[in-house]
Formats: sequence, C-alpha cells, structure tokens
Amino acid sequence: MQVNNIGYNHSHDADFQISRPDGSGDYLFLILKTPAIFTISGKEIQAEPNSVILYKKGTPQFYRVKCAVFVNDWLHFDINEDELSLFEDWQIPFDTIIPLNNINDLSLFIKNITYERYSSNHYREQSVNLYLQLLFMKLSEKLHSLPDEKFGSYYEKMAMLRSRIYNMPYFDWNISGLSHSLSISKSYFQHLYKEIFGTGVMEDIIQSRIQHAKYLLSTTSLPIKEIASLCGYSNETHFMRQFKGVMKMTPSRYREQSFF
Repeated sequence: MQVNNIGYNHSHDADFQISRPDGSGDYLFLILKTPAIFTISGKEIQAEPNSVILYKKGTPQFYRVKCAVFVNDWLHFDINEDELSLFEDWQIPFDTIIPLNNINDLSLFIKNITYERYSSNHYREQSVNLYLQLLFMKLSEKLHSLPDEKFGSYYEKMAMLRSRIYNMPYFDWNISGLSHSLSISKSYFQHLYKEIFGTGVMEDIIQSRIQHAKYLLSTTSLPIKEIASLCGYSNETHFMRQFKGVMKMTPSRYREQSFF
C-alpha cells in the first residue's frame, strides 16, 4: 500500500465541500468526527460522527459540511491487485457510510501513519505499511465482531480498559474505580468483563502485574522490593505470594532461571 496524502484531525470551515465527479484518482478513507452530507449514487445521505467511508478508486466523491465546522481524518492511498484481495478478505464495503460505536483507535492509526510518513525513521515505509494493514484489519473486526454487536458500546469501552490495565500494571486498579468510569454497578461490570473476555478483571490485573514483573526480573537487577512497587504492589510479601501462585516459583528463582 502506498500513501499519497494524509491528514489527521483536520478542521474545515463551514463552506467546505468536495466535488470530484471522477473520484480523486486513488482510494480515499475518511473518518468523520462531525456530521456531513454525502451524495452517493445520486442520493444525499447524512453521515453522523463516528462514521467512516472507504471510496474505491474512480468512484465520484461529493460531500460537504453539515454544521459550522467539519473535522475528519483522511487518507489517500493506492493498492495493487494482491492488496485489493485483502480488502475482499476483510469484507470492508466500498462507497458506503459505515457508522461505528467508536473511532478513536482508528484515528490513532491515522495519527501514527502521519507521524511515520513525515519522519526520518529508517523503517518508516515498512512502519507505514504495517499501520495501514492494522488500520483496515481493525476496521474489519469492528464490522464483523460478534462481541461488538452483542455488547454494543460497552465492548469498545471494556477493550480500552483492558488495554490500560495491561499497559499500566503499576496503577492502583480496583473494581470500584473501573465500574465507576463506565457508570455501571460493580456487579454488572464484573459480569460484563467476564462474559466479554472469558476471565475476571482481577485475574487480568494480576496477570498484567506478573507479566511486567517477569520482564523486570529477567532484564534488570532491581531489588525484589522495588520490582514489587513498580508492578503495583505496596507489600513485597503479597507480591511474592501472588507471583509464586501464578508462576509456581519465587521471583528470585525465576530471575535465576532467566539468566541460564
């Protein structure tokens, strides 16, 4: 895939409009953050925020602002025949307004692609290509994921929370705070989490901390007490007990084995 032009979180004035009877000469992917009016096959369609559209090469492109401002992410790109077959596998419809529950993760990919494209990073071309594939794979997951359909907007929110738990094992995670962030009861939060991910939230919190501890034990010479603190434990004994319960060995023994 080749990026021709890209824009992240771009704002347009109230008189903004696009009129391309023959398309833009390439493929165009739009992430809508404000409402807009599209004309597709001669019919006007109102697109709401958190919608996307993937224009196929050669498709007429007509859209304009609906409110005082239009904010979107946009990506002009080209693909070869082999890459076109990927879109068939991903079952992403062309020239169709697709409403989504949440576009934040897709927008983040656009942000990362924009950064890489204009960076001087040695592997920027490879990075951009990987980000592009991930972008459309994640879009496909959103379109065809049964959990997403079953749990609605809660699935996206739960997935974001789980990602934060594994990326921030040192944080003082607790069920009261997590459920409060979604404005639901603790019991319903625990039920949803278990049904969506097949494991309890406390089990995930422990796993995230043990994984981080394993990394620190095998790559640093930090004292066990400091590692416990960096993994979210205020009590070294509690950390050692949980680590042994999961790994069937003490942190010290794990460290010894990792160096041999």
